[in-house]
Amino acid sequence: MVETATTGGRALRKEQTRQRIAENAMRLFARDGFDAVTVAEVARAAGVTEKTVFNHFETKEDLVYSEDTAFRTALLESVRARSARASVLDAAERFFLDRYRRLEFDPAMRRRASVFATLVAASPALQAREHLIHARYAEALSELIATEQGATPDDIRPRLTAEALLAVHRESIAAIRRAILTEVPDAELAAHAVTTASRGFDLLARGLRRYATKRG
Repeated sequence: MVETATTGGRALRKEQTRQRIAENAMRLFARDGFDAVTVAEVARAAGVTEKTVFNHFETKEDLVYSEDTAFRTALLESVRARSARASVLDAAERFFLDRYRRLEFDPAMRRRASVFATLVAASPALQAREHLIHARYAEALSELIATEQGATPDDIRPRLTAEALLAVHRESIAAIRRAILTEVPDAELAAHAVTTASRGFDLLARGLRRYATKRG
């Protein structure tokens, strides 16, 4: 019983330290920009050593965001559990649109989202990290599709499909970030992601053969 209480106390202190580091990092990044702030400065602001920072966050980019494994798991499960004769596109479209429609913003959340959007827009390092995360999502989805369909290594369709679906997600995120940084009301923000995603999935559903045909 004592050991359990001690273990729980250590876990709580560890989480509190992690939270303190993250909060101080975001405060400094918001003030000075991600690329201008060093890990040493974050450590000093949080009252810890650089080693402690890296014990909690593998890279500096992780102080802003890390790969969302829960998101990846949910995406893959939505595809894996789709009904008979439903396509991967059907499952992914339902998954992404449901998530976008559930987005709700209040003033505090919008401020946090605005800081995040500004940081990413100004930092090539964060943009590269985000691309890497999305690439990992696409890779996992491609592997699932290939396994399910019994695709051979030279079959490009699983990867092209996964990349296209994640491209729609990336553009939807970009749309909502642009809206966040402008005067779009909180209640209308989610609609920007929904509209962008719907257009993207519709294009994928219809195919590209008739899109961008040369005029005249």
